[in-house]
Amino acid sequence: MNQMGILRFVAALAVAAFAVDASAQFIYGNAAGSNTLFKYDATTGAVVKSCPMAKGNGRGIVVVGATTYYTVATSNNVYKTDFATCADNGIAFAVAGATGLSTIAFDGTNLWVGDYSGPNKAYLYTPTGTLLNTITLDNCTSFCDGLEFYNGKLISNNADGGGNYSIYTTSGGAPTTPNFIVTGTFTTGIAFDGTNFYISAPTATPRALLKYSGTTGLLLQTINLAGAEQIEDLSADYSIVIGPVASTAVPTLSEWGMILMAGLLALSAAYFLRRRSR
Repeated sequence: MNQMGILRFVAALAVAAFAVDASAQFIYGNAAGSNTLFKYDATTGAVVKSCPMAKGNGRGIVVVGATTYYTVATSNNVYKTDFATCADNGIAFAVAGATGLSTIAFDGTNLWVGDYSGPNKAYLYTPTGTLLNTITLDNCTSFCDGLEFYNGKLISNNADGGGNYSIYTTSGGAPTTPNFIVTGTFTTGIAFDGTNFYISAPTATPRALLKYSGTTGLLLQTINLAGAEQIEDLSADYSIVIGPVASTAVPTLSEWGMILMAGLLALSAAYFLRRRSR
């Protein structure tokens, strides 16, 4: 193998090392009724941790590293907590004109918030509460409770508990891909792990996460959840899926391990090439 081939091989190994942590190890959910926030093992469906927030009828959830944002159906507030401690960190901001909020998503900087007052609107807010944009989602008939940002786009279900999910640009309006995912059953929140989608089936017996291909929209797996809670919105940890959030993200232990691995691979390649050039 020549020097260029060796460098390409090492680069591929480094990319693979980082890709190990690109998909979600955990999926987070907000339970209807109790507003308990859950952390699930994305493979087994086991409950890893729960935080009973008790602000109302649980709806939206976004996890970004140490900060978790969540909403309830009967308030226009977006609340915050630290999932590690379940601390009540108060209100992040309120959505003017709404009487209830549903699903929320994160684009790496700002939050997309779905209106649960009836209109088919989604709002783009900064985490400190500045409204940046208001869009309509034409295929949303009203009270849509599944919205996710992924790869520069939005995907939303078409109704409250509606089993069809359509893809939009971040300008909203007519979907670019109507009914990309069709679950054929009552489903709500949706999360993206960097590769695939997870959708909540809150009335299934047992409760379940439905895993769909992010490329084809086809069902890949049904993951049964522990417990009987009806999970509304879902979230992966966006600090893993999208990457560290500017100036606020601290690498996790696993991320530091990947950084160290990539550095060792680069040093090994440099040493090997030096030996061969002698």
